Amino acid sequence: MMKQSVKFSSVLSKNGSRNLLSSNRTALATTLLRRAQIATPTANITFKRLISNEPEHNFTKLSDANDKVRDTIFQYTWGTWLKNDKLEKAKRTTRFSIEGLTSVMNNMYKFSKTAIPDVEAGKLMNPTKVNDEFIVLPNNVTISNLDVLNPNEPNVYIKTVSSIHEGKHHRVYKLTTNVEGKQLILRLPYLIDSNENITKRMQSEVATQDFLANKLKIDVPKIYAYGLDNNNPLGIPFMIQEFIEGDLLMKKWDPLLDDETDGKPKQKLMDVIDCVSEIHSKLASYEFNSIGSLYFKEDITDPSKIIETIDDRWCVGPIIERNFYKNKKVIASAEHLGPWKKDDLSAVVKNLAEVELASVNERLALIEAGSSSEIDKKSVLLEQKQTFENMIKISPFLFTADTSTEVSKKIPNFVDLIKPRLYLPDLDPMNIIMNPLTNKPYLIDFENTCIKPFILQNSPKFIEYEGPKIYNIKTEIPDYEKLPANEKAQCQFIYKRTRNQYLWEDSLNKRQPKLITSMAPPMKLLRSPYVAMLERKSDEGFLIIDENLLQLKTVWKDLYDNKIVAEKEFPIEYSENQIETHVKETNALHQKLISTPFAATQGWVPQDMFDTLLRDGVVVKGKDGNYTIKTPEQNK
Repeated sequence: MMKQSVKFSSVLSKNGSRNLLSSNRTALATTLLRRAQIATPTANITFKRLISNEPEHNFTKLSDANDKVRDTIFQYTWGTWLKNDKLEKAKRTTRFSIEGLTSVMNNMYKFSKTAIPDVEAGKLMNPTKVNDEFIVLPNNVTISNLDVLNPNEPNVYIKTVSSIHEGKHHRVYKLTTNVEGKQLILRLPYLIDSNENITKRMQSEVATQDFLANKLKIDVPKIYAYGLDNNNPLGIPFMIQEFIEGDLLMKKWDPLLDDETDGKPKQKLMDVIDCVSEIHSKLASYEFNSIGSLYFKEDITDPSKIIETIDDRWCVGPIIERNFYKNKKVIASAEHLGPWKKDDLSAVVKNLAEVELASVNERLALIEAGSSSEIDKKSVLLEQKQTFENMIKISPFLFTADTSTEVSKKIPNFVDLIKPRLYLPDLDPMNIIMNPLTNKPYLIDFENTCIKPFILQNSPKFIEYEGPKIYNIKTEIPDYEKLPANEKAQCQFIYKRTRNQYLWEDSLNKRQPKLITSMAPPMKLLRSPYVAMLERKSDEGFLIIDENLLQLKTVWKDLYDNKIVAEKEFPIEYSENQIETHVKETNALHQKLISTPFAATQGWVPQDMFDTLLRDGVVVKGKDGNYTIKTPEQNK
């Protein structure tokens, strides 16, 4: 067995976080080691973001609606699903009217020629509807931003449409026009969720982007025009925005990069961490007085849904965090979406659990009525139901906003930790463009952004690491040189992931020292069930929530003794049989995730990889149209 070493972060704020970070060392170490037994990677893992190669080009006349080849620009091409591929791709078809897009572009350019004194004076104008068809942001739709049309050409026309990104939730096209070669971005959501959900998310996304640019002075692409539903010339919700030249910061991110010879991290590594951390710090710098998501004030028609307004332009309205609507047949009821007052700290956890529970109950009711094909999932759904009921039960005991309690006095900078701040779930080098002309980073993805207490916010996914920790291989693994090559590789993997997370937390400490306590192991453990609920990707994912609840149960007494939680007894009771069943099911789930190719991506395979595997006979198509992976034994 490879020796494992677990340490707690030595990143400490100047106000005495050391006691909190080192408390319960033995119990917490035991918990993390238990988790590490599952999390330890194999030696041949390369931890890099896999991006599919750009698909082959198809050429068509954009003006010819009858050209069959033209339809290919609407189809999803960047990956294949092992099961239900045809259906999954159909969900992500982004068919829109190119003629309608041309019409919007011409009307947008006409609007830019309209002299608006307030815009010229630098005053921020409210979003404005054009021809009752689409909306523009007047301060962005100006001649200086859009350039001018050649006098010899009366109208704007689109020269090329290129698909440059086919993401998880949206499609991005690059448009070139006859306006001095002007390039723009067309961003379209996949029509997977309900129309109401898509509208709310787009409203919040546009307002958030506007808030970051004008209030926080963060560099983001300018949004020119957008449509919130299908009632526009394109026939699909859309966003037209500025094209930012440059490369993704992800191209620089190499998380398994070796250190310098003196043990210091290479500058290439620090360049990425510092860049993302600087944006993260700006996001965290603004303190809100309520919990929810950002909107333009005029987009919230129900005054009862506004409890905070900023500069009479933006407001905090219902939350649009992903799991409040993901895989839900109907939008969550308004009472579960907020906004909430800033001192209602447990509301986000409790209401998300209630939304999940309502969804489970709806599915169970359809099964009981004989109106569902999910009869084989009934037992799993019943277990899910118990999990979400437990999350509702524990939500008031995880964190409190009461500053008079012993807990609030024990946790350093408690008041700062519970203040609502902006949270971007997709803050990632993949969503940052480095502009070569200005050498500035541009943030480009704002879906599902919400406002919630910092104590509920996790580290960005690209840096987060929950496995065992190794801070110094030589001192913590004395027999390192005697280990087999595969165990040495494991040690190196663990060390570099530990190092990266340490560098991130150190960067947070330098920029926002009052918030570093949120990274302490007790804080991570307390929010871990909530984070697992947010990150659940499948029906079986409820087991990870339970796993975190049970881990929390094992250290609850220590947390209480150290005044980190206020309730002496763990709020949830588990029988021995429940624990035994859970351990068995969780181990089976982890084994499935480890042994099943592409389980982590729900069976999605990048297209270039899929083509190679299919050609080599590793992937085989069945009679039902689904694909299977041949095991090495089957290939012999």
